[in-house]
Amino acid sequence: MNIWEDLKFKFLHNPSAVNKLLMINVGVFVVASIIRMVFYFFSYSAEPLFDFLYLPDDFSLFLMRPWTIVTYQFMHTRGISHILFNMLVLFFMGNILEDFLGSKKIWITYFGGGLAGAFLFLIAYNFFPVFANIQALLLGASAGVMAITAATATLVPEYEVMLFGFFRIKLKWLALGLILVNIVSIPASNPGGGIAHLGGAIFGMLYIFYIKGPVTNPFIKFFNNFNKMMPKSNKVDEKKIYREKVYSNNESKKANSKPNKRNGRPNQDEIDAILDKISHSGYNSLTSEEKEILFRASE
Repeated sequence: MNIWEDLKFKFLHNPSAVNKLLMINVGVFVVASIIRMVFYFFSYSAEPLFDFLYLPDDFSLFLMRPWTIVTYQFMHTRGISHILFNMLVLFFMGNILEDFLGSKKIWITYFGGGLAGAFLFLIAYNFFPVFANIQALLLGASAGVMAITAATATLVPEYEVMLFGFFRIKLKWLALGLILVNIVSIPASNPGGGIAHLGGAIFGMLYIFYIKGPVTNPFIKFFNNFNKMMPKSNKVDEKKIYREKVYSNNESKKANSKPNKRNGRPNQDEIDAILDKISHSGYNSLTSEEKEILFRASE
């Protein structure tokens, strides 16, 4: 099996949406870098070609290039630090969110945040006078990554992570810090990117509110319907088998004496109660039964 076949096999048979998004972003970055190098050797710039994949600020030009609302989310041609930061945040925050909600909702959050960021970017650059004489292009996964970050912090705000390996910080403060950095960058250095990132963060928060019940939004409901469109993986879920085996061993005696009430998908009240407990006390405070309910809810 050559490298290409190995990568294709890992991509197609990997159930993790986070890993697939990482592979797509890194793959596009590598291909773009090779194209740029080839153009460089022949004294040409690859930017005119890449412009067809960036999201333009002009709405009329966007209507001629509608595909850019998706392609811009995977373009990192402004330096390796850009993709490095985005992929690190996607890896850490995305894996936390995926553990709680499953891979399908990662796709929804990423693309929903990217589209929300793009719409806010287009609205700002075609409405506010300050951008009248400024041309800008939007590129990178930051809006989608900010959506995942905000969604994770909204779902489990008290969840603690080790930042830079030195100190612990709760997700709610980490997300708030990133949002504040983007707000500061709008008038200072990166108005288009900052606006798009805020759009992604807003989508991420509203999407979690929608899942938990308080918010009804047709825009978010549209993306939630993507669940029905996502293909199911044929790969055997080893974690699921292990958890079912442990649960079966622990509850076999109880099952003989009374009917099993755990069959089927848990109701929303159960899920909300568990998420509230995680928000206040952390994931480790859950009982084995509550963890099992949350696991089944993410399937």
